[in-house]
Amino acid sequence: MNTGRARNATEDGAAEVEKLPPDVETMRATGHRALALAAPSTAMDVTLLISQLRGHVELMVTEVEPLAAEHAASLPGALAAACLGEARRKLDAGAEIRPLASARLAYARRLARVLGALCDHHRNLGGTA
Repeated sequence: MNTGRARNATEDGAAEVEKLPPDVETMRATGHRALALAAPSTAMDVTLLISQLRGHVELMVTEVEPLAAEHAASLPGALAAACLGEARRKLDAGAEIRPLASARLAYARRLARVLGALCDHHRNLGGTA
């Protein structure tokens, strides 16, 4: 399945999706922002940050998964597979987050850490940046 973000017209007029590499630099910056945040200025700030981080993690899961499968017999591939499992657990845990600001900020930080690890695995396994 191609999950690119740009579209090109083919000769027969049908739209074809062009796969672009993930913007790892922006993802890392979002993660750093979550880790550096002492306290959110508003509940909306942390909600938006969590939404961004979840989207980044979901995208990186789809990017790292085939790389981990390709390198399954190696230690880096096994580590990436373990990280994918952790990322999925963090995404699933989002439904259980209480409305307390401190709990939501802690969840954002957990997402930021797993996002950073996914970005590292993506780089280590030869993903394009």
